[in-house]
Amino acid sequence: MLIDHNWTEILKRRDMYMEAFVGFDPNVVAKMNEDDIAVISANKELKLAECRVRCIVENAKCIRKASALRFLVAKEFGSFSGYIWGHMNHRPMVGKYKHHKYIPLRTPKSEGMSKDLIRRGFRLVGPVIVYSFMQASGMVIDHLVGCFRFSECVRLAEQSWGISNVAT
Repeated sequence: MLIDHNWTEILKRRDMYMEAFVGFDPNVVAKMNEDDIAVISANKELKLAECRVRCIVENAKCIRKASALRFLVAKEFGSFSGYIWGHMNHRPMVGKYKHHKYIPLRTPKSEGMSKDLIRRGFRLVGPVIVYSFMQASGMVIDHLVGCFRFSECVRLAEQSWGISNVAT
């Protein structure tokens, strides 16, 4: 979605994005029309080109709408979350990296998810973007082993999922 933005810039604008895209509700975003797209694109604070906004709307439609080539993700998997987590066997994965240079930009899981998303009509969802999404959403915990947050993130993942020995 925001491939030329760094996470700091995205997080600074998070509230503005949430407002522009109505709480990121795909049911509402999928119904946005040309006027809505133009208004969001014209907002210079968001720094989103019209093609990006249009892509976000189209991706929301992919979640909600079926066609001959696209399966209805929400109907087939119960929710977009169910679809996404299905690629991870419904459990987070912990990378036990000691140095940031070893953290991958993409993985076989992100490549598979990317291919499937593209097959379903999603756009701007290459394997690097998908892996960043996986990190940001907690599907992958890539804090360095020496990071003060590593143990806490693993504990929270285990607690949230009711499991021990989160996948490594």
